[in-house]
Amino acid sequence: MRIDNPSPEKLSHYFSVLDKRPREIGAVQWTKYLDLGTHVIRLINYSPEFTPHVEKQLGYVLNDSAPGHDATLVIWKDPLVRSLSLRLDQDVFNDALVHNYYADLFLQVFAQGVSAWLPLINVDIWSNILTAFDPRSNTYYYAAENLDPEEFIKQGHIFVQTIGKIVRSAASSLVHGAVVGLNNKGILFCARGQKGKSTLTVCAMMDGFEFVSDDYLVLSKDERGLYADPIYSIVTLSPRMYGELYGTLKCRFVSNNARKDKYVLNIADYHGSFRKHYPIRVCMFPQITGSPEPSIVKTGRGPGVVQLVHSTLQQMGNWHDIETAKKLMSFVAGFDFYQINLCQDIWKNLRCLRDFAEKL
Repeated sequence: MRIDNPSPEKLSHYFSVLDKRPREIGAVQWTKYLDLGTHVIRLINYSPEFTPHVEKQLGYVLNDSAPGHDATLVIWKDPLVRSLSLRLDQDVFNDALVHNYYADLFLQVFAQGVSAWLPLINVDIWSNILTAFDPRSNTYYYAAENLDPEEFIKQGHIFVQTIGKIVRSAASSLVHGAVVGLNNKGILFCARGQKGKSTLTVCAMMDGFEFVSDDYLVLSKDERGLYADPIYSIVTLSPRMYGELYGTLKCRFVSNNARKDKYVLNIADYHGSFRKHYPIRVCMFPQITGSPEPSIVKTGRGPGVVQLVHSTLQQMGNWHDIETAKKLMSFVAGFDFYQINLCQDIWKNLRCLRDFAEKL
């Protein structure tokens, strides 16, 4: 069921239920803070089952204290996510049944924003995950029914879409991309999945490059330039690449992402290579080729911008987010774009990237 623009009384009822629900499940396990560079999130955890997921995936940005915070995220394991819809709005489902409409146990609540409908509550009946946002207190809610590693990791990077909403501003955005660099000169990789981005950036990290991310990061822009901040302490590699790097890459296996095409690996051993508020110097997009030697060529900005925008909107689950698309294009306006043509030898590719980075 979808509800648009609920009355103030209804809205108060919804969030009263959500505020009470985690306390019905248990007591607060801990309160910590995620320092994402542009924003700090207060994270209140009611379920011990969430703890290993948070520590493995968000270890670098996870802190015990902070001088302040920009938003609150309340998380808990809930065995009855789907039926929470009934508790949130029993009248809606009763009315639907009375009129003989099909009333599945899900609920979506939206409010009319400045330029789009703002999602306030969403119960996903396929993953049994509830997400919600109370704009009155800037509080976000995240409840999951199954936190078994192989099941929960199907959702990918933990809280990624919620984090995307929190860091979104005129001057900042979560993006799907990668950043490494040398001597405080960052290279922003703009690429969809399966383009060799993760393999190249992980190899660069192993080779002593300064590292921000291989998948998701926070981009922010001010009068001085464009900067990247890290979020996750995990990387994803194909089983073949993991096999090639086995014994060399210092990591801990987290999950196969419930698929056969990606392994999720914790890289806390490389936290010393991580960089915050890292300045971007150029943009680059990888292209896998059949050439025996890699190369880097300067190119137009079109292909790189398209891949950056396309992959970010896809991962955020909102193809119609025109504002973010325009913002990302403005962020990289004026930057030089390069294409790195990758060969099958990952170490040749790495040497090619290092030669380029040392000359920036």
